[in-house]
Amino acid sequence: MGSPPSNTPYSYYRIGSLGNPNVFWETAEKRNLGVEYSFLNGLIIGSVDLFDDHRKNILISGGSRSIPSYFGVTPPTANLGIIDSKGYEIELRFNHTLANGIRLWVNTNMTHGVNQVQFRDDAELLPDYRKNAGYAIGQTKAYINNDFLYSWDDVYGSTVRDAYNENKIIGDYNIVDFNGDGIINDFDRAPYQYSGIPQNTYNASLGLEWKGFSAFLQFYGVNNVTREVTFPTFHSSSHVAYVEGDYWSKDSNAGVPLPRWATLTGGDASGTRYLYDGSYLRLKNAEVAYTFSGNWINSLGVRSLRLYLNGNNLFLWTSMPDDRESNFGGGSSFGAYPTMKRFNLGIDITL
Repeated sequence: MGSPPSNTPYSYYRIGSLGNPNVFWETAEKRNLGVEYSFLNGLIIGSVDLFDDHRKNILISGGSRSIPSYFGVTPPTANLGIIDSKGYEIELRFNHTLANGIRLWVNTNMTHGVNQVQFRDDAELLPDYRKNAGYAIGQTKAYINNDFLYSWDDVYGSTVRDAYNENKIIGDYNIVDFNGDGIINDFDRAPYQYSGIPQNTYNASLGLEWKGFSAFLQFYGVNNVTREVTFPTFHSSSHVAYVEGDYWSKDSNAGVPLPRWATLTGGDASGTRYLYDGSYLRLKNAEVAYTFSGNWINSLGVRSLRLYLNGNNLFLWTSMPDDRESNFGGGSSFGAYPTMKRFNLGIDITL
């Protein structure tokens, strides 16, 4: 049909996107069962909470629906999604004062939560591993690498790649032909490890108080989570190189593939290279303080004076390449801004 001439004297209209006058709020059914407990005259107290959620009528955008391309336009958004979530939370608290007046306390909790997509309008003819249904929200999917290409025989004998197959060299990853169709393409991206949402979170705070002195530590951690952190050395012929550890060589047969300068590779070439176990344990907060009180304080016209030193994000134990937790700033490419350490020295005065 062509485009209408720009100097036409007539007004014309077209549908930019199809609307849906029947969309509505999603609905959720929530079930909780909680138990509180106390032992040894309140020395140990806590709670256990079990939860189960069923959400339906979740909005699915038109671009994510299984509507064939010959429909002509992007289909309308519709209330079609169904997701189930379940888990539990355990809390444990300890509080005890010793004979010498030292008070010790510990507060801990652990939360386990998993979810599974029950329906997301996946195309019927897709293999199950390519569908969203049956997996967690945001399930990581990746090309799976199985060792390296050690020789030119390995290179020529490896499965043909759909993109830039001619650029394979010794030392590249050997990518698994997951569906066995004789070509590496998007259908070989398979579920890998976990999603970017931790299944388990842990929190523990412990401290002591004695006369005017006080101190506490807070630890926070997660596990069962996968993070993508991309370090594209020489990306688009840039001069930026990242420290990734050892590179593959014929002598070591270990490490990661050599970076390329101005050589194009497909999205499959990286395999699981930039996917990390996102588990971590962090010393989130720590503080030591002393509260002065007594006649000499009152003589200054104040009721109490408290001197403290504290800090945030002090230490991290993780397999991730750096200290970023979930600080991705809209994307993982080219790194991300790290989590900041903070130290504070201050005085609190109560008049």
